Amino acid sequence: MAKRTLGLAKAAKAKKQKREEKSESPEKDSGNEEEQLTVELPEGATDEISQLIGLHQTYLQSERDNELLVNGIIHECDRLLRSNEDGKEELPAIFHSIYATALAELSKFVEEEEEEEKKEKEEQESDKKIKEFFDAALERIEIGLEKHPNDVNLLIAKSKILIDQIVLQYISPLSVDSKKKEIEVEVEKLLDTALEIYELAEVKANESKNYEVFNDLETLDILQALDDLLDIVDNFGKNNLEEEEEDEDEETEKDNGDDEDEVEIELTEDHPLYVIKTSDKYNQWWRDHTHTYLDNLKKLDSKDVLPEVLREVNHRLGQSYLQESEIPTTVFTTLKYDDEYDGAKELEGLTVEEAQKISQDLISKALKYLKGAKDEEDPETWVDIAEAMITLGNLHDIDSKEQEDLYKEAEEILKKANNATNGKFKDILENLLEN
Repeated sequence: MAKRTLGLAKAAKAKKQKREEKSESPEKDSGNEEEQLTVELPEGATDEISQLIGLHQTYLQSERDNELLVNGIIHECDRLLRSNEDGKEELPAIFHSIYATALAELSKFVEEEEEEEKKEKEEQESDKKIKEFFDAALERIEIGLEKHPNDVNLLIAKSKILIDQIVLQYISPLSVDSKKKEIEVEVEKLLDTALEIYELAEVKANESKNYEVFNDLETLDILQALDDLLDIVDNFGKNNLEEEEEDEDEETEKDNGDDEDEVEIELTEDHPLYVIKTSDKYNQWWRDHTHTYLDNLKKLDSKDVLPEVLREVNHRLGQSYLQESEIPTTVFTTLKYDDEYDGAKELEGLTVEEAQKISQDLISKALKYLKGAKDEEDPETWVDIAEAMITLGNLHDIDSKEQEDLYKEAEEILKKANNATNGKFKDILENLLEN
C-alpha cells in the first residue's frame, strides 16, 4: 500500500492547538468558568449524566479549541464524583470515558512558546504538564475498566488517548537527531498497543452486536488520529526545513518552492520513529480497519446510520485508493506518452501494461467509495467523482468507447456542479472540454 502524500495532516503543530488569546493566568480562568460558560444542552437531558453527555457533544461538534469548555466538562465530572462518594450509585462507563477524554484533551492546550531561545526549564514544565494530563486520563480509563470490564466505549477512548499521547508526549519533542535511548518508550510498541486495544473494541462490539458505537464521528476520530500520526512520521523533519527556507529571500523561496515537497528526510535505524516510517503495516492496518468500520455501519439499519459518518468513511477510503494509484498512474502516462522514455520497458518495476491495470483497478475502487461519499448538498463531492472519472478515462486508449463514456459522464457532473456553484469549477470543465 502506498505511503500517503505530503499535506494530509500538518505535523504535530496541527495537533497542538494554540489559544487565540492568552489569559493572564490559568487560575483566573478557572475561577470564572461558572459565570462564563453557557452551553445549550439537548432536549431531554434531564439527569446529570445526560447533561454531561450533552456538554461533551457540544465540545465534539465545535472547533475543539475551547479550553474553557473542556475544563467545564472536567469540573462537572469532579462534581459528580464528589456527589457519589458514598458509592450508592455506580457511575456508568460513559462517565469514565468522557472524563478521561477531557483530561487528555487538556494536553492540546499546553502553551508552546514561539521564541527560538526557549528556556530548557520552560520546555520541561510544558512536557511535564502534558505527561500529567495523559497519566490522569489513562488512570481514569483504568478505573472505568475495573468497574466495566471490556466496555467498548472505554476501550475506544483508551485507544484514542494512547494515539494522542504518542503524538503530543513522545513525538512532539523529537528531532531528526533523536535516539531511541533518549525516550522512555518504544514508540512503535505503544502504537501497537493502541491498535490492539481498538481491535479488542471491535471484537467486543461484534460479540454484543453493539454496532451503534461506530455510528459516531468521535469513534471515527481514532482512524483520523492514526492517519495524522502516520502523516507526521512520513513527513518528520520536513516542517523544520520549510521553516528555515521561509527565512530566505522571497524570490529564492519562489524559485525553489516547487522542490520543497521532494526533500526526503532520512532517519537512522536508532531513531525512535524509524520502525514506523519504514513499515507499511500501519498504513495497511488503517485501510483494513476503515473497511471494517464501513462493514460495521452496514450491519445497522440503513435508516439509522448517520449520513455524515457513512459519507466520511467512504470519502476516506476513496481518497486512500486515489493516493495509492498515483505512482502506477504516473508510470503508465510516462511510459505511454513521454518521448524521453520511448523504448523503455519498465519504470518503478512496472511495465506499461502492469501500471495501466493496477491504476485502473485502484481508481475503479476509489470511484466506488467516492460515489458512496456523494452529498447532494455538496458539489465538491460531485467533483471528486468527476475528477476520478477523468483520471480513469486517461488510463484507457485514446478515443476508446470506455474513455469517451467516462469523459461524457464526468462532463455532465461538472456542468451540474458548475451551475450549482456559479462557475466554481469552470477551469476543470474547460480543461476537460479542451482535451
